[in-house]
Amino acid sequence: MDQQLVDKIRLRLAAGELPREKCQITWFGPGTHQPCAACDRTIDANDVECECDHADGGVIRFHRTCFTIWDAERQNDHQAG
Repeated sequence: MDQQLVDKIRLRLAAGELPREKCQITWFGPGTHQPCAACDRTIDANDVECECDHADGGVIRFHRTCFTIWDAERQNDHQAG
């Protein structure tokens, strides 16, 4: 696992930049050239994109790997810093 990516996601969770709440609806499909909420890199068409719909009406997009890390870390009590 990419420790730098894990650390970045932990920092974003601690700063409130990524939600801790579970997605209401989760879709997986080909990338739509949108930025990943976790790593900021573009999710290319050959990547698997995870689109997460939240109860507040927001939508966030992740690479599959970034989603997997975020989903595990959001449930942990890690505090960055």
